[in-house]
Amino acid sequence: MSRAEVVCIGTELLLGDVLDTNSQFLAQQLALLGLDCFYTVTVGDNPERIKACMREALSRSDVLITSGGLGPTADDLTTECLAGLCGAPLEMDQDLLAFITGLFAARGFAMPESNKKQALRPRGADILPNPVGSAPGVVWRLSPENLAHAAIVAGNKVKTVLTFPGVPSELKAMWQGTAYDYLAKNYSASTIWSQELKHFGIGESALAEMFAHLLELSNPTVAPYAGRWECRLRVAAKAETQEAARALAQPVIDEIKAKSGVRCYGVDKDTLESTVGALLIEKGLTLATAESCTGGLVSERLTDIPGSSKYVMLNAVTYSDHSKQELLGVSAQLLQEFGAVSAQCAEAMAHGMRKLSECDLALSVTGIAGPEGGNADKPVGTVYIGLSAAGKDASGASAPLYFGRTLKLGARLPRAEVRWRTANEALNMVRLYLIDPLEFAREIAAQSQASPQMSQALPKYL
Repeated sequence: MSRAEVVCIGTELLLGDVLDTNSQFLAQQLALLGLDCFYTVTVGDNPERIKACMREALSRSDVLITSGGLGPTADDLTTECLAGLCGAPLEMDQDLLAFITGLFAARGFAMPESNKKQALRPRGADILPNPVGSAPGVVWRLSPENLAHAAIVAGNKVKTVLTFPGVPSELKAMWQGTAYDYLAKNYSASTIWSQELKHFGIGESALAEMFAHLLELSNPTVAPYAGRWECRLRVAAKAETQEAARALAQPVIDEIKAKSGVRCYGVDKDTLESTVGALLIEKGLTLATAESCTGGLVSERLTDIPGSSKYVMLNAVTYSDHSKQELLGVSAQLLQEFGAVSAQCAEAMAHGMRKLSECDLALSVTGIAGPEGGNADKPVGTVYIGLSAAGKDASGASAPLYFGRTLKLGARLPRAEVRWRTANEALNMVRLYLIDPLEFAREIAAQSQASPQMSQALPKYL
């Protein structure tokens, strides 16, 4: 099995001024090729440290991939460090120089002298074309002499270096245009297919215990990951083709989905908001939101999904008591007796929004996001979520349904985290209702989080 290693170059990465997304992209792509990637290294713009990282990577891997340091400025050192390490002189590629000069001419600019540096390549290396920028890379199959000069013992193995600029869009274009096919032809004997199964409502340790027998598998493998208030199980299989790898992983995926039930809300790029949107479309239902402490975060996440205008009818941020009264019809007496942060207010907000919007479902949120505003009875992190839905009573007449939840998220959480977790819980509440309203009603009643009267009445309304 061939190994690849990634070296990302740039002091700006070490300082945190630039987020390194190239490592993630390259790791995903190498996995698709079936190349093992055991190390990813970040190094600043220092010639000796760059060469040391390159030497170490080449000593333990078959393929070295670098990102960054191909620009025209003095701190762009990748090409000259690579040439110096492997004992190859830098040569001016006249065709490449003409190409770069033409790029500037097409834009109506004279090319700065420093950009000539981008047309240099080590003797023996080939150009890795850059179809969207002026910084090409190189693809270099190192000779025994190159490796000996770098003090690398390779045996009979061929070592290859591919260099990319640090600009993500350019790196991806070069990878997809040339590098992927090159590595597939010369190094890939297998491929990896994987899928992440996303869970909500269960912790990472509990999820790992539930599927402990699967975590011991070698092919496919199952690994748990914790996310932002959710957990994931990644199932990965290795085979000669993507189709064969997927077939190998499928029985494990089916087992996880069956055992997880509604706690597994989606896979890969699915989000709670996209899942809710898909369910609303499937059921032919519409939704409106009335938010207080989340300040429109639920609305933002719902409307981030393309096509959400099919099911999102009306969203309102009713932050003040006045807006709750004037827009949603929450009574002044209720606010005075129970307060804006209360289960009673959440219920009134939900019913008021459903009446105002004439939608099928209305979601409400009110709470204390902090860092101030809490008290002994309602500390920071106390949130009330309400869901109003259309229903019928025993006689068949229209009767509103209400489901409520109370969250105690803790006073130590930052304000932004209280808001994010509240939005997650609110979206998940809608999701569970859409999957099975009757089972959801029973669950809410069992938790004693709906009003007592409604808890008893729910089954006859459904």
